[in-house]
Amino acid sequence: MNLINDFCLAVGILKGVQVLVVDNDRDSRDLYALLLKDLSANVITAGSIKEALEILSFFTPNILVCEIRFLGESIYTLLNTLNAMEADNGNHIPIIVTSTSTTGTHDQIPEVEFEEYLLKPFDLDKFVSMITNQIQSHVVENFSPELLVLH
Repeated sequence: MNLINDFCLAVGILKGVQVLVVDNDRDSRDLYALLLKDLSANVITAGSIKEALEILSFFTPNILVCEIRFLGESIYTLLNTLNAMEADNGNHIPIIVTSTSTTGTHDQIPEVEFEEYLLKPFDLDKFVSMITNQIQSHVVENFSPELLVLH
């Protein structure tokens, strides 16, 4: 299914899904948020790792979409916080990593565990599909019936 072209079929597909988008590029961040909100997701955005950490003090996402490269900040700080949250509550938060780097990103971050990787610019249908697949897989693994509202 082409979600963007068949938009009316996709409305509500992410109802109840909490998404944290962390990207230092405002245009990318706003585009992802607009698209995901139109699909009924609850989206909060951050332009930095520091801002994302502040958000995590009051918001627990079902999935994280995060740029891998931040000037003067380390994604590892964010990932360590997510790991601590998972250790506390047992809920794994899937991560979709994005990057504009065409070389080396996978090799440079072998210890970062993430579920999906997207090279910018990427197909928005693929992006939405990755999110729905990760959420559905996470629901099945954790038997969370309240998230089974995905269509």
